[in-house]
Amino acid sequence: MKEGILKKGEGVALRDARSSDIRDYKRWMLGGEWKDFDAPWEYKDMSEDEVVKRFGSLFLKDKTEPRKCAIISTLEDKPIGWVNRYSENEHHALFLLGIDICEDEHLGKGLGTESLTLWINYLFENSDIHKVGLQTYSFNIRMKKLAEKLCFTEEGVDREIVHWDGRWHDRIKYGLLRREWE
Repeated sequence: MKEGILKKGEGVALRDARSSDIRDYKRWMLGGEWKDFDAPWEYKDMSEDEVVKRFGSLFLKDKTEPRKCAIISTLEDKPIGWVNRYSENEHHALFLLGIDICEDEHLGKGLGTESLTLWINYLFENSDIHKVGLQTYSFNIRMKKLAEKLCFTEEGVDREIVHWDGRWHDRIKYGLLRREWE
């Protein structure tokens, strides 16, 4: 497999970030439909310096195994978004996952499903992690459908946890055990 490629599918590949990806990342941080669904309050009014710093700390310094982040690219190597993993607390047997398809023309084509499937496979193959989870907000219909499509179990709801765009929204938690994935 090509160097820097973590997993390759039929329509996308997961790969390590490159310095040249900063151009796309800056553009993504400035707009796009994806920002309306992935905690949009987190990206509001980010300066260019903050964007560059965030990119470097998230992507370029990540040499862990398994990776904490990966760029999603087309098979022609055009970056279209990213996947990530993180921990929220002391539970070391759990990775929480994130995914963003940031190029509007690639939304709704199944590339998120393929990317997240590749990412889950990569994480289970390269760690002894017991469980992966997702958290999304009640307004993110696409992520809720993706979790259900990949057989995640809804495990809980933090009701009205965030006030955004004039309304209160729930955070929905999903989980998937290694044995369920296998």
